[in-house]
Amino acid sequence: MAMRWPFSKTVTAVVLVAACVHTVTTYYLPDANNPRFDTDGATRVLDQYLSVQCPERKAANKAERGDVRLTITIDTSGAVTRSELMSSSGDTMLDGLIGTVTAQLKVDSLRATNKPSTTRPVRVGYDCAQTGAVTLEVLRS
Repeated sequence: MAMRWPFSKTVTAVVLVAACVHTVTTYYLPDANNPRFDTDGATRVLDQYLSVQCPERKAANKAERGDVRLTITIDTSGAVTRSELMSSSGDTMLDGLIGTVTAQLKVDSLRATNKPSTTRPVRVGYDCAQTGAVTLEVLRS
């Protein structure tokens, strides 16, 4: 015979389970000592890195292709002030490089105009099967 839980015990159990869930936010900030990139420059930097890392990724049986999604915060000059990781590649080193490079973006056409800052989603795709091909897209909200 199944034992029935009173309503208050059920609510308590749900609250305890919900309390055990936590979220980690990973974001990257620009470094004043490093250069700013437009989207083409950032793509070139990521291409160079991936062309060196792809053989190691293949040897380690890591994913050869995938994408990383971020949200960038842009100020009134078009400079990124923060790059937040929204969807990981599963490789913290690759995520870190992509986050660091996107934090160094400066794109005049994206500058905030009506407020101090604006946010835009970014997708960075990579494909080691095509010798480190990288695509960097700043998407419309």
